[in-house]
Amino acid sequence: MDHRDKYETEMHETIRGLYQGIVEPDAWQRSLAALCRATDSAYGSLVVLDTIHDRFTVNQVVNPVPEAAAAYHRDFEPVDPAHRFTAELNAGDWYVDTRELGGHHAMYRLPFYGEFIRAYGMSSVAGCLVERRPDYDVFLALQRAAGRDSYLPHEVQGIDWAIPHLRQAIALREHAQACLAMSALSATLLDQFAFAVLVLLPDGRLLMGNRQGKDWLRRLLPAAGRTTAWTLSRSFHEMLQAACDPAAPIPARGARARAADGCEASVVVVPLPPQHRLAQDWQQPAALVMVHEVKEVPPLLGSLLRDLYGLTPAEIRLATALAGGAGLPEACARLGIHRETSRSQLKSIFQKTGTGTQARLAHLLTQLGAALVDA
Repeated sequence: MDHRDKYETEMHETIRGLYQGIVEPDAWQRSLAALCRATDSAYGSLVVLDTIHDRFTVNQVVNPVPEAAAAYHRDFEPVDPAHRFTAELNAGDWYVDTRELGGHHAMYRLPFYGEFIRAYGMSSVAGCLVERRPDYDVFLALQRAAGRDSYLPHEVQGIDWAIPHLRQAIALREHAQACLAMSALSATLLDQFAFAVLVLLPDGRLLMGNRQGKDWLRRLLPAAGRTTAWTLSRSFHEMLQAACDPAAPIPARGARARAADGCEASVVVVPLPPQHRLAQDWQQPAALVMVHEVKEVPPLLGSLLRDLYGLTPAEIRLATALAGGAGLPEACARLGIHRETSRSQLKSIFQKTGTGTQARLAHLLTQLGAALVDA
């Protein structure tokens, strides 16, 4: 392989590593090391300048020298002569100390070079403004080892081909990290729900779900050869297919689930259209599945309803019966009251709680119950 072929191979490997580094930090590090070799640099790093607070952060370091970084931040950052020039750079421009500071001899008359650069085994500094954002700048910083010649502009400009790729890779990496952070936040928020949540494809593959939802997925769609202790009033597979029918999805389907031990739950399936963001790779519809388990009403719910809304004992009994999953006729039978009495009490509950409908009242009771359980 001749010199030109070797150069082009290393160039392509460096570019490939920058993009692989979006998800693979070692590849990013290898590419930065290759840029150091291409410029005869002993050290290299990405430096982020917070332009709001005028603070530097150094990361992605090639051949790190921790004591040098500590000394720079502690004693020498204020006297770094490069600061005078960085604000004038445009994206892609280079700061080269020999050019900006008037040559080697002029550089070493400065305290920064005499007391810091030389003391930590370096000879020259160059930096490229990779990206300028409203609140921060990103630089590729390079340093040569002591005993090597100072940088000349054409030497660092020899890697100008890498700067646009580095800029794009940084943007993609930031986007990927933001997506990961948002995904983690979404998962945390879903886990705060007091009920199971699932997003499923037509074949039952899971796109998203909280912890409770993943437990319920095994009950709703047990693996081949396994059975479930829960029986549904309607086939869950048929509900899922109906919600995911691209021609005519059914707006909502529901089923009652009952376990062998008598526990009950409500299963609701609603369609998500193909345009939802999770479907972009497949361009097919999906279904949102919610499972509300009928659980025991927290003992403190009654006193909370009395303290917050001034409900009477009779109204509290009706509200807690409804909170336990009973419908109004079932609640009347359980409490031994007439239908007209329950309607009168329910109207009073609506007024005191400001809900106005059974659906809103149920939502309020669920929230209060979840708060008591979490507490």
